[in-house]
Amino acid sequence: MSGGHAHAPVAARDDAPPLDIRAQVLLFFSLIVIGVSTPPQALAAFAAYFMFVGASLILFRIPVLLFLKRAAVAIPFVLMIAAFLPFLKREAGDTLYPVLGGLMQVSESGLWALANTALKGLLGVSCLVVLGAANPFQLVLSALQWYRMPAALVQLTGFTYRYLFVISDELRRMARARDARGYRGRWIWQSRVIGQMIATLFLRSYERSERIHAAMSSRGYDGTIPESGLPPANAVHFAAAAVCVASFLAVRLWLI
Repeated sequence: MSGGHAHAPVAARDDAPPLDIRAQVLLFFSLIVIGVSTPPQALAAFAAYFMFVGASLILFRIPVLLFLKRAAVAIPFVLMIAAFLPFLKREAGDTLYPVLGGLMQVSESGLWALANTALKGLLGVSCLVVLGAANPFQLVLSALQWYRMPAALVQLTGFTYRYLFVISDELRRMARARDARGYRGRWIWQSRVIGQMIATLFLRSYERSERIHAAMSSRGYDGTIPESGLPPANAVHFAAAAVCVASFLAVRLWLI
């Protein structure tokens, strides 16, 4: 694995985080749940949620450009899923709006479905980006273990995060080898090379996973990972998180 990945957490600092990681997990996951339960018509409530996300960037000293860069990786997938809803979702008595010079029509319920998916997807992505950028990833996993999340889910998340870097390094080496052989990707029939690369990458990743599992087993891995030591829970931090969650609930109930 090559060093100096751009994905390294911002908060890998010597000073203590401004909020206990367990309180952060409680805070951001509560915001996601409350946001998902908020109807899309409550735009003022979503504005308040995103204002809190913006305040979190200041609190955890996360550069805005880094936040946007990480969020931009997932946002296109959210929008791609939601983009077809205005054209496909129809209800009885729905108001239709012509688009593209009348060639197509979008429904009002479909537009609200688009807003629903986009707002909640962006909120969830934003919360996870802040949580991941403000803390080392292993610390987040330790907090999930502390909350007694299913061990298999925590391990799967940790392995996925770690070995995405291994796979991305392998992909870069394959791309360099491809380009060294004169590939430029200018013609449609050259897309066959991309398909071959995907298949090769899958086989290499599968073989590497077997080697990694064999190496872990030889070192005593039995399907469980010891919990990382966390400092004693800070009651003040949990109280602050509880106040914020109560504020989210108040916004959820009053601004709809």
